[in-house]
Amino acid sequence: MYTVYVDGRILDYPGDEINCIQDSELKLPLNDAGSLEFDITDKNPEYGQLENRISMLQVMKDDKEIFCGEVRQIAKESYNVKNVFVIGELAFLHDSIQPQAEYHGLTTRQMLETWLNEHNSQVEERKHFHVGIVTIHDTNDSLYRYTNRETTLDAIREKLVDRLGGYLRIRKVDGVRYLDWITLPEYGKYCEQPIEFGTNLLDYAENCSAEDLATAVIPLGARLEESPIEGLEAYTDITSVNGGVDYLYIPEAVERYGWVRKVVTWDDVTIPANLKKKGEEWLKDNQYESLVLELTALDLSDLDSDYEAFALGDTVHASAWPYGMDRTFPVQEMTIYLQEPDRNRLTLGTTIRKNYTSQMKDSNKKVSTELDNVRQTTSWMQSAIDNATAMMTGSKGGYKISEYDEDGRWLRDLYMNAPNKEDASKVMQINMNGIGFSRTGFEGPYLNAWTIDGVFVGEFIKANTVTAEKLSVEYRESVNEEIVSKFNVAKDLISAEVTRAQGVEVELAASLKVTSELVETKVSKGDFGSYVQQYYDKVIYGFNHSSRYVQINPGEIAIYDNGVEDSKLRSSFDQNGNHFYRDGYYIGKIGTNFQTNDRSKRGLVFDLESQAAYMTWAAKKSASSSGYTMVFTYTLDAMDDYSSDTLHAGCDLDMHNRWIRNAKISGSGIQYEDAGISATIDFVQVLEMNPDGTASRWGDSGRMQFKNGRLVDLNYYA
Repeated sequence: MYTVYVDGRILDYPGDEINCIQDSELKLPLNDAGSLEFDITDKNPEYGQLENRISMLQVMKDDKEIFCGEVRQIAKESYNVKNVFVIGELAFLHDSIQPQAEYHGLTTRQMLETWLNEHNSQVEERKHFHVGIVTIHDTNDSLYRYTNRETTLDAIREKLVDRLGGYLRIRKVDGVRYLDWITLPEYGKYCEQPIEFGTNLLDYAENCSAEDLATAVIPLGARLEESPIEGLEAYTDITSVNGGVDYLYIPEAVERYGWVRKVVTWDDVTIPANLKKKGEEWLKDNQYESLVLELTALDLSDLDSDYEAFALGDTVHASAWPYGMDRTFPVQEMTIYLQEPDRNRLTLGTTIRKNYTSQMKDSNKKVSTELDNVRQTTSWMQSAIDNATAMMTGSKGGYKISEYDEDGRWLRDLYMNAPNKEDASKVMQINMNGIGFSRTGFEGPYLNAWTIDGVFVGEFIKANTVTAEKLSVEYRESVNEEIVSKFNVAKDLISAEVTRAQGVEVELAASLKVTSELVETKVSKGDFGSYVQQYYDKVIYGFNHSSRYVQINPGEIAIYDNGVEDSKLRSSFDQNGNHFYRDGYYIGKIGTNFQTNDRSKRGLVFDLESQAAYMTWAAKKSASSSGYTMVFTYTLDAMDDYSSDTLHAGCDLDMHNRWIRNAKISGSGIQYEDAGISATIDFVQVLEMNPDGTASRWGDSGRMQFKNGRLVDLNYYA
């Protein structure tokens, strides 16, 4: 049963008439903070102790925490009843702001850790997060992100999770709060309590949409070379193994909903018996792949401790015979009524319906091999080690089975995240030939393996000592076979490439790079060609792999010189203007801006960054000149005979009869276009006069000295 605590004190205890709350509703969605809302009367000792943004509430089920959060709203209603709203602790990440910053070359784990550290520096200790398990990666495991005063939660969601996928999970170990970023199969466990029609599934019938439901299927296989009807294609069907009819159906569903037929095609199936099996599986399983179930289901663990409780992110087996449904779903959301468990609701399935892009992504994921992902950055390696440590020490329990042949001889040990290999998605297999790891079920592919002949196959080689030259020929040949066989899985999309790939030499196969988030097209003739690489967050246009590159990012167009890497970036254009780079340094931009103290004053700006040395207007004086001459230059740093923080002229300046105002002139080397008189004049200066007009006193050492018409020296009597 459920117990609620406030700041460590009991707020609600089952069966207690004093320490109790009413009408409580707990919502636990994936990738969100969750919330708890309830009413409390003045009979409860904690009635007057609840405070906004101070009180912390904790919901426990059988001594296990399922929710923790902070009181955010308290509304007093009539009859001394308060309505209290509590937000989950993931919302703590909304209390900090990420500064304006630019990040280059960080792994997903390093990026998440950087932002969490910034969050921790801004909030009190009880709101701190530590980076936990991170299993989400981008193609190159090298992120390029900006932050611009958004909340930490918005930055993580919009710049990491929304772009790369995955789920955020809060996990606590010895009182330390960790934030994991993982895939859905890694989020929860395989729950052995099923959801069954007539047992604990209460109102599925009212929530099932008939638009997506098929009660019968016509399975079609590979295209046949000949067709009985001229002008129409013929396909392998199940007539020969299904009593002369080409369809399969679910009797109970037909009786309830009538005949609803669909045609489903498997282009690579040529044997009717195999095609029939696939059709049967589709009727009871695959057609529900994109279905979202909102259902009321009893959690039988509340009634019998022998049942395993549902938890957010768990994989649950659901069956409903009237609909022919029999498959597993992930728990996407839970709504729990603490005092009325029979009202509890579950949302199962995925809210994302597969389209062409996601199907391409799934197919590409099966053929992905990383042959050149060699890293030599110590911090990157340390982050990978930290992440592996978190995965090994922070994982939940699983299932192990041993298999034997008909003579009782051992075949293999399987370590899985489900009790049987048909339902498992994560599988580690140990047999006489080695150790293999699969994230797509028992049938594989096993993209990470260590075989008994000493060959190591890995999607990511995280050591800094393995180079492509050290990979054995046998290994590269196996990579070629892997690529060809996996292309066959998706040959309905890229069949032409598969045909050509079968005849490719080993070296060419080893140079291929196909990843789950990259589509590359290339057109070449001889040694010349152009190509386009399309990722989820950018598009790169290139020519011959040795010239200039254009990369289109969200809201930005970037130009690279001889390689798409930070040190080769030359310019980029975005909403702020045209930015310029050199040798990995940001030099400045030409763009628009406004005056700080008056935003209505807008203008065009030339911005020079502090790590740049100068800004200049330069000219090529003649066609034969080997370079450009600086004609007007501002120097931020001193260089040659140019002093720092000075505007230098490299040509004549014609003011066209305009004034130069408020100027200070220094230096003795001033020259004039028309030379003036240069002379020294000695004179007698009259100091006093007699009444008759004669001088009574004078000084005879007066002198004026002129240079180019300018008075440069004067000796006179005051």
